[in-house]
Amino acid sequence: MVLQTTGAGEPSMYEPHPSPAGSGLRLLVADDNRDAAESLALLMEVDGHTVQIANDGREALEMAQRLRPDVCILDIGMPGMDGNTVARCLRDALPAQRMMIVAVTGRSQQEDRARSLAAGFDLYFTKPIPLGALMGSLAQWRDEGAALSPSTPPQG
Repeated sequence: MVLQTTGAGEPSMYEPHPSPAGSGLRLLVADDNRDAAESLALLMEVDGHTVQIANDGREALEMAQRLRPDVCILDIGMPGMDGNTVARCLRDALPAQRMMIVAVTGRSQQEDRARSLAAGFDLYFTKPIPLGALMGSLAQWRDEGAALSPSTPPQG
């Protein structure tokens, strides 16, 4: 279990709920804080996902273009190439790729959020990341993708 705080600042517990076998996502976690990247990657692996780590924006962009992950979780404040630039480049380079891009940052100003969403992020989380919300968003996105799969029989 991992202790986290709710939006009201009250502590809550996060219980990992591993994805059913074979339903984990391919994730790329990019953060120049190696400990933060490794910790988040470990939690994602416990939930059944396959995770690669990048420690700067240029490395994240190169890895994402090569690996084509389902989800990129990018720190905004990386030196060199920041997360907003990486997200914009990924959206431009891989327009047909179904990829969720998640911002994680210490910046909580409304203009920072608007800038990130304009760059192509799907979600924006202020650190510390609310793990329950992140995991729930990943599961919902995965399930929506499965519903879009051509192998899924039509409903109704």
